[in-house]
Amino acid sequence: MKKQNVMQKYDLITKEPIFQKFKTNNKQLYKQNIDLRNAVLRKPLKKLITSDEMMVEQNNQFYGITINDTLVATFSSYPKDSNMVRLVSFAVDTQHQQQGLGSRLLSWAIDDFRKQGYYRVSLLARASAHNFYLKQGFKDTREPQINHYLNVVDFEMQYIIPTRN
Repeated sequence: MKKQNVMQKYDLITKEPIFQKFKTNNKQLYKQNIDLRNAVLRKPLKKLITSDEMMVEQNNQFYGITINDTLVATFSSYPKDSNMVRLVSFAVDTQHQQQGLGSRLLSWAIDDFRKQGYYRVSLLARASAHNFYLKQGFKDTREPQINHYLNVVDFEMQYIIPTRN
C-alpha cells in the first residue's frame, strides 16, 4: 500500500508542473504564496507573515510552480543592485519536497535572472536549507548569523550566474 501512495504522489509531478512568474496583484497566486510560506516556513516558528512584511514585498517578483492550479513551490526576488538579485522566502509544499521541484524552479528562475542581466544571486538560507543551496552551486559568503526576528540561524550565500556562450 505504501508503494502505491508514493507512486500516486509521483504521478502528480508528471502532470506537467507549470512554472509561473507573478506579482502581488495576482491575488489568487499571491494568497496561495502567503499560505504556502506560512505553512512551510512560519508556522513551525509560530510567527506568521505580517501585513507589514507583505507591504515590504509589494514590488517583488514572485516565481512559482503550480500543479492542478495549486501553488506547490514558490519564492520571491528583488534587485539588490544592477548586477545582483536577492532571493527570499523559498518554500516547497511538504508533500512535494524531495522530488526535484525546488531545484527545477531555482534553475528556471536563474535562467530568467540571466536574461534580465543579473550576474549574481544572493540569499539568506536557514540551516535546514543550507545543503540544498550548496548542491545548487551557492557559496557561503560569511559565517552563519542568528536571525533574532525568527530565532533561526541564517547563512549568507551567493551564486554566480554562468554566462551562456
